[in-house]
Amino acid sequence: MTPEVFEACLEKAIQAMNQQASAGMPGYSDADYLEKTVLAQLRVSCEGIGGANPTFHDSAFPDIVINGFGVEVKFTSRSSWHGTGNSIFEGMRDDAASRVYLIYFRSDIPEARWSKYEECIKGIRISHSPRYMIDMDGGGNFFRNLNLTLDEFKDLDMKDKMVLVKGDVQKRLKAGEKLWWFGNEQDHTIPVNVRLYRNLESSVQSALRAEAALMCPEIFQGSRKRSKYDGIAVYLLTQHGVLASNVRDMFSAGSVSGPERGGDYILRSVKNNMKAIRKAAAELDDALFVEYWGESCTRENRMTRWFELVDAARPTDPPSLHLMEDMN
Repeated sequence: MTPEVFEACLEKAIQAMNQQASAGMPGYSDADYLEKTVLAQLRVSCEGIGGANPTFHDSAFPDIVINGFGVEVKFTSRSSWHGTGNSIFEGMRDDAASRVYLIYFRSDIPEARWSKYEECIKGIRISHSPRYMIDMDGGGNFFRNLNLTLDEFKDLDMKDKMVLVKGDVQKRLKAGEKLWWFGNEQDHTIPVNVRLYRNLESSVQSALRAEAALMCPEIFQGSRKRSKYDGIAVYLLTQHGVLASNVRDMFSAGSVSGPERGGDYILRSVKNNMKAIRKAAAELDDALFVEYWGESCTRENRMTRWFELVDAARPTDPPSLHLMEDMN
């Protein structure tokens, strides 16, 4: 059976299904019924050229195999042709299916469409497992952008897959967003459990404040800049699994800025922590500076560059004039 012959069978099955669904016939009310309906309809449309059978397991991918061709069945009650597909790892892939197609059914219309599986994947969604994102409106360009086929991607090892997936997700991040997860062995790891900043030992808090101030020099922006603490909250969460319920207090509380009332709390708290900041500048991986500063920076130049960045955040009263006093 050639792909052209099989696709003609798919089209025939889809037309029959849409007529039945529009007429209110049973078999289209949920995912389980739909899979049985698709199987029965494919047996009719492919009669004489190949038997349609379920794959070897209920959780296998795809759902149906016909003479070397696979069909995955998706049901949705949402009013959208976009949905979530299967895991990119395909742990229970049926190797009898050399080429995979998708039948996607919307119960709200009701209507079914079919597509080559790799031509309806628009990207990757991260939940408990990286899963394909389906776009039946013609926006499935994920594999075209990678210049790979679905089978070529399938055969990659996990490390190489995750590098490509991370790149795809990073392209879709909005301003201020960072990846919660990681995709290759050079990336950082974070604790599975989220820790509260206020419950950490003071020495750990000091080290985290130092890293955050180093990575996010925008904290020196004016008090009306409400978003200036956002980067720190994201940094602590994504890099260390630490949740700070009030980031402002990390730099303005008396315990870190000193007993003096009034004045520049942030400047004083950072100045009091300069030893830890210098240590962080000397030890942190360059990839972090590329991610947060947007540039690579050698260890010997990091403090100089940081002073330039904090001064750019507050040019009317350059913080470096006060912070460099502690450099001697």
